[in-house]
Amino acid sequence: MTTISRKQREIQEREDLILNVAREMLLERGYLGMTMDRIATEIEYSKGTVYQHFSSKEDVLVALAGQTTRTRASLFVRAAQYQGATRDRMWAIGVADDLFMRLYPAHWQSEQIIRAVSIQSKATRERLSQLESTEMESFHAVSGIIRDAIAQGDPVVENESTPHQLAFGLWSMSFGAHFISASSPNLVLTGMSDGDESLRRNYNALLDGYGWTPLSSEIDYTATRQRVLEQVFPEEGRRVGLL
Repeated sequence: MTTISRKQREIQEREDLILNVAREMLLERGYLGMTMDRIATEIEYSKGTVYQHFSSKEDVLVALAGQTTRTRASLFVRAAQYQGATRDRMWAIGVADDLFMRLYPAHWQSEQIIRAVSIQSKATRERLSQLESTEMESFHAVSGIIRDAIAQGDPVVENESTPHQLAFGLWSMSFGAHFISASSPNLVLTGMSDGDESLRRNYNALLDGYGWTPLSSEIDYTATRQRVLEQVFPEEGRRVGLL
């Protein structure tokens, strides 16, 4: 177990404070309204202290994105360890994605703003590397299950890039569905009163199309979802009222 010094703990606590304030400011004021001066004023430290942690406003944004991807990845990694068939494990990833959206709405909202602006050029390489690493954790958790499934004969192997293609397809579907649900107040007019349920149906349609068994017509994945919540995410499930 790694022990950190009091000074290291104080530095980390101050950085966490900066990021918490920055996230709230980003959501309230938007990209242009979040500034290093305002962050310093809010936390009652000098601007120089803020710059000791972050080289620029863009560096703060990358760190915020890193918090988000790290939080999501921790749920995905736990989901991937669910004891069950590979398709059940993939379903557990879907449960983790749903829990992330319910538990951390501020993370998702700020992520949309961050991804909409160009931050690559001014952020430090260290922060960008951390972001890339944590983002890939979620991707690898998903593609790892797909590789296990292929090794066991499912899903149908189209070519050697199938794990990446399918993982990207699921990622795109999830990201797009959440974005549309969050940004389209008239979604109900399309006939989809429950965007989450539609997303789950589309997940199943895609996996069925790959021939990944058991097919959605052969098993009750609602029951699987319940087992995942009870066995992997009992605390989180209770927090959002699913258990």
